[in-house]
Amino acid sequence: MPKRMITLIYPQALIKEPVIYRLAREFKLIPNVRRARVTEQAGEVMLELDGEEESLNKGIAYLAGLGIRVEPTPEKGR
Repeated sequence: MPKRMITLIYPQALIKEPVIYRLAREFKLIPNVRRARVTEQAGEVMLELDGEEESLNKGIAYLAGLGIRVEPTPEKGR
């Protein structure tokens, strides 16, 4: 299965929402949190996603539609 490494930057309104859980469940993706930093004002999560190409694309579009900034992240050491 294809993998993608992305960084999510959450707005304050979504910090307490189970976004990664919903992403995994609705799009049949396997998330692996590689790094996270969350404060009361914002959240940043580096996430490795594993799944079918179409599911990855739809899942990333879903996140962007929620107002989460999604940035491709190069994998270091691979």
